[in-house]
Amino acid sequence: MSHPANNISLQKNSITTIEACIKGAQNNLLNHQHKDGYWWYTLEANDSINAEFIMLLRYLGIDDKQTEQGLCRWMLSNQNEDGSWSLYYRAAGDISSTVECYFALKIAGFDTNHPQMVKAREFILNAGGITKIRVFSRIHLALFGLVDWKIVPNMPVALIQFPEWAPVNIYEFSSWARACIVPLLVIMDQKKTIKIPDITLDELYLDSHPKKAKWDISHEAGMLSMENMFVQIDKALHVADKLKFKPLRKLSLKKCEKYIREHLSYTEDIYPAMFYGVLALNSLGHGLDDINVEKALIGLRSFQIIMSHKELHQIPFQDSATIDYNVLRKNQNDQSDHVIYQQCCISPIWDTAWAAVALADSGFPVDDDRMTLTAQWLLSKQITDLVGDWGVKNPDAQPGGWSFEFVNKYYPDVDDTIEVLTFLHQSSLPYRVLKSPIERGLKWLLSMQCKNGGFAAFDKDNSLILLNKIPFSDHGACLDPATVDITGRVIEFLLTTCDYEKDNIIIQRAADFIVARQEKDGSFWGRWGVNYIYGTWCALEGLCPLNRRKDELTINRAVHWLKDIQNPDGGFSESSESYRLDHYLPLEESVPSQTAWALMGLVAAGQANSDEAQKAAQYLIDKQNSSGGWDEEYYTGTGFPGHFYIRYHGYRHYFPLLALAKYNKAL
Repeated sequence: MSHPANNISLQKNSITTIEACIKGAQNNLLNHQHKDGYWWYTLEANDSINAEFIMLLRYLGIDDKQTEQGLCRWMLSNQNEDGSWSLYYRAAGDISSTVECYFALKIAGFDTNHPQMVKAREFILNAGGITKIRVFSRIHLALFGLVDWKIVPNMPVALIQFPEWAPVNIYEFSSWARACIVPLLVIMDQKKTIKIPDITLDELYLDSHPKKAKWDISHEAGMLSMENMFVQIDKALHVADKLKFKPLRKLSLKKCEKYIREHLSYTEDIYPAMFYGVLALNSLGHGLDDINVEKALIGLRSFQIIMSHKELHQIPFQDSATIDYNVLRKNQNDQSDHVIYQQCCISPIWDTAWAAVALADSGFPVDDDRMTLTAQWLLSKQITDLVGDWGVKNPDAQPGGWSFEFVNKYYPDVDDTIEVLTFLHQSSLPYRVLKSPIERGLKWLLSMQCKNGGFAAFDKDNSLILLNKIPFSDHGACLDPATVDITGRVIEFLLTTCDYEKDNIIIQRAADFIVARQEKDGSFWGRWGVNYIYGTWCALEGLCPLNRRKDELTINRAVHWLKDIQNPDGGFSESSESYRLDHYLPLEESVPSQTAWALMGLVAAGQANSDEAQKAAQYLIDKQNSSGGWDEEYYTGTGFPGHFYIRYHGYRHYFPLLALAKYNKAL
């Protein structure tokens, strides 16, 4: 038996180690801060984004070999041994992504006999051939006349005219789907095709006669299923599309163009929305000198990360906040070996809020000039002058939220607003400066509660399930329903930051929403992070401070689940594949950001003194690198469950710091 005095000494040494780790992580974050006060880390997605930018250049007739070759170098560096490209790090090959990368490389000048092209082609044929690709990949190939438009599910441009009270209208789609669908209505109506001489993809068909190939859009739907009903409707729309008489067509095209221009003027939204927006305006006859086309193209290029081939093998990415793009583009013109990566989106407000909260919670002085600058920068990004798309289903609320990007006035989101408000409450700025922005932000946040008590990301009550059944939605991501992760974060914010009473009806309804969605094994499904670890952390952050007796079993089961999935090294991990399998699946190694989420879940549940929490904290301490951050190659962010994932490079820097800070406080 050890002597009590020795235990006290060990505990002191442990705390000293944690504090040294925290100090190193703080310095690491501060080294990444932009001189204007914000943080901005790279977002890494799958290579179809890179391939599509090459397609865009060719479709618009832009001769930019440097960018094309830089993107090709990046894509080739990510190709799997079997010739495929994946949706996330170490995932199995994805046929749609592989076909798009193959096509992009081909139009960029790569010969079909190039060894990596041969391997890609073999993978595609072994996976069933080109006819197995998803809807959006079919659209991209139809733009170049490589497949017939009739194999693309049809949507009439008149959809833009459907009123908001109609059972189906554009506002029943999620914000990200809506931002793509409106320009796609134009694209599919105009069907403008750009054919590249001597380029075909005939070699990717299993059948020797490509025109006889069968393209299935039924998803093997039964005769009486919802999917089959929509397939029949789609067939009818294709027939109707051949008719000369198309009522409302001109008015609909004008309304779509107006929508596209308004949104491009005030947003730097996700890559697909700007990509399709440019294509739509181009199909209507607007050239590269069009103000909105030009703005969107500049925006898309600003998403690009440029590095030398040498840097590619030294560090995965630079931190975007420290990049001087003008210098990099000058260097790109001077060098021929640069690698270019096209980000799917940018996340400066999200990164800034989390980094600032992690610093504040870990004891870094909030009155430090750098933190003051951060607070001022975040205040300047509050959206107060424009009612975005969210106002359609929330007409009585005034704007006051924050978005994900530098500028995105149409789409503020609940998740970002929570974290920004959390930091502003900690800020040392004068009360007179903070009062109005905080009150306005809080009112907007609360107005976004859905009828079922939960909170979604960009809209409220956006849950018309039948939209995920239409052939056009083979990715199943047309909705923005309330989620456990965001709802848990709202409760935690209201209770611990805003000092709301625990019996507040908003909080009680939100908590009931969470409890009703616990999985059989005790975990919670997470929408915006991978996956059950993220959801369970957020659920515990919301439920535990409430101290409701009726939640005790729910909390205990969630805690038991977390403890049960801990890896032998003390860390935690989860594969993105868990979305497809509908159950938790660990990775072959622990991951810092997911370990941080699990640790924060345990701390929220009062388990800081448990062996599991101590081992998780020790894992983070042991894995800290010499810069004060953590290394992480796995994708732990979720775009569309099952189809699109994101590697947030900031997660490995601020979440471990925040977790260790919470753990240290709890001790």
